[in-house]
Amino acid sequence: MANKKIVRPPDAPKAKAAQSQPKVLLVPIFPFSFTVKMVILSVLSFVIYADTMGNQYCLDDGIVIEKNNYVQQGFGGIGKIMSTDAYDSYYKEMNAGQQLSGGRYRPLSEVIFAIQHDVFGESKTNSIAFERHLFNVVFYILAIMAVFYFLSKYLLKKFRHGEDMAFFATILFTVHPIHTEVVANVKSLDEILSILFICLTFIFSLRYIDSKKPLDLLIGAVSFFLSLLAKEYAVTLVVFIPMLFYLLRNKSLVNAVLISWPYYIVFIIYLVLRGKAVGFNGHVETNEILDNPYLLATHTQKIGTELFILGKYLWLLIVPYPLICDYSYAMIPYQNLVSVTVLFIVLLYIVLSAWGIWLLMKRNVLAFPVFFYLFCLLMVSNLVMDIGATMGERLIFHSSLGFTVLVSYGIFTLTKKWAQDKRKILLFSLLTIAVVGFGCETMARNLNWKDDVVLFTHDVKTGDNSIMLNGNAGARFIDMAQRTRDSASRMHKLDTAIRYLRKSIFLHKRSAYVSSYLNMGDAYCALQMPDSAAYYWNMVKIAYPHYPNLEEYFAILGKLYLAKAGKYGAEHNYAGATQEIYKGIRQDPNNADLWYNLGGAYFTWGKYDSAYYAWNVSLRINPNQEEAKRGLSALVRVKK
Repeated sequence: MANKKIVRPPDAPKAKAAQSQPKVLLVPIFPFSFTVKMVILSVLSFVIYADTMGNQYCLDDGIVIEKNNYVQQGFGGIGKIMSTDAYDSYYKEMNAGQQLSGGRYRPLSEVIFAIQHDVFGESKTNSIAFERHLFNVVFYILAIMAVFYFLSKYLLKKFRHGEDMAFFATILFTVHPIHTEVVANVKSLDEILSILFICLTFIFSLRYIDSKKPLDLLIGAVSFFLSLLAKEYAVTLVVFIPMLFYLLRNKSLVNAVLISWPYYIVFIIYLVLRGKAVGFNGHVETNEILDNPYLLATHTQKIGTELFILGKYLWLLIVPYPLICDYSYAMIPYQNLVSVTVLFIVLLYIVLSAWGIWLLMKRNVLAFPVFFYLFCLLMVSNLVMDIGATMGERLIFHSSLGFTVLVSYGIFTLTKKWAQDKRKILLFSLLTIAVVGFGCETMARNLNWKDDVVLFTHDVKTGDNSIMLNGNAGARFIDMAQRTRDSASRMHKLDTAIRYLRKSIFLHKRSAYVSSYLNMGDAYCALQMPDSAAYYWNMVKIAYPHYPNLEEYFAILGKLYLAKAGKYGAEHNYAGATQEIYKGIRQDPNNADLWYNLGGAYFTWGKYDSAYYAWNVSLRINPNQEEAKRGLSALVRVKK
């Protein structure tokens, strides 16, 4: 029997697990498209800062905008803006030289201010504060969009839920109350422009690595140049650009530096422009404690206080309350270098720096936000160079971006093993708390920036040891007194002004604090107390004999003494009248009217020789003084 061929049934087809099983999709935490997230961030930015558009100028806006002759020239002043120090116009007005170490070359925002001046027609009768505040909000929205695009499309792209992490971080950055000074103070447009063009530089430099398109390189290089013209923070990009190539595009350190050469050329061009505009002078010696807040500190106290402030910055990022517009001397007491607090802060930053180095060695992109926080903070720490101030809330703006990225990463990492629904609820809840809590505080703080009166009279209650806040609060109470008709209320405001001004002068200690001494004189003039006014104005004259327009103050004294003399004359008290006029002459000796009235008092008193002398002095000062001529003629008739 023939063997039958056994036909085996074909093997069952192997399961194609990878092909037949549905692909597991990453479910987003925040179920919005990228475009919708951009819209949410833009709307949120606008809503949070819309109330700033009703504010006026305040704080440094006067120096940078209103009293800046180059800005007020509009398009015609752009050449001077591009070729001089940011405070050149102010220094010339004050008959002063360079006051800040290293100078300040930040022409981009001032060029925009000059353009706004001409486009919107600013004049003495037409303030364009609304338009300027509107532009700050618009540029802030653009900056927020650039931040989110950079974080989501590049820095955090490879993380699980990277876009959601970027969205979370950008919202925290958007609503953080410590940014109110940056948006609400028109002058701080330089901070907004800086972060905007820094992020655009990051975006297009990385895009060029991927596309090799010359247009991307051009946009990246121009953005870098504009970021340098906005503010000095951008010098850190000399390090950050190759760092991004190393971390995100897997370049070797050497190669990352080499392919960054176009940006180094831009940096050299900037250095040439800056050198011609402000030079390369380093430390500027000054005995003015407001420009050198560590003037009275020992070397160890200076370093200890600078390190302490690094901790204060970090604390304000975690707990942004209370906020104040000024931290000048003596708001922050000098710290001991070996105090427990300072040593803890040093340890904290050593650990953070070591972590950043370890992350960099591991090519972990988290190294970037760590060093972005540290390097930007180092720029304003006074540890590298004196910045003329202890600290300022606007100065932490750049570093806060690194902080919010790290906070976002930490929250997402701690909850990564949670159930999806539970994780969503927590993250949405945290975001809601941040938006509502921080947003409400930010909007409330925006209102404090309404104008100088509101800002200084509010912040002095918290910053009661600040020379500047006490001095400016005193000046604003004088302004309010001048607008008050009720005599009791007016007296109360003037008394309050004097109290703040006296504290400002006491805190200063070193010499005559010009603004407060001048304002003390104003207050006493308003109280019809010229002797006290003369005391404070003469203090300024002794310390700063060439102070601009100082003679105008003493002319006011002459008028006050003359008014007092008139009251004595009406009572036929000619001795009292002549005494007051002599006081006026001591303050304003070249005032022909005072000498004429002195002659009149002596003539009425019957002291004709003295009248003759006084009227002749009046004519020597002003040969066209007709009243004095008639007085001399009257003397001739009397003697006959």
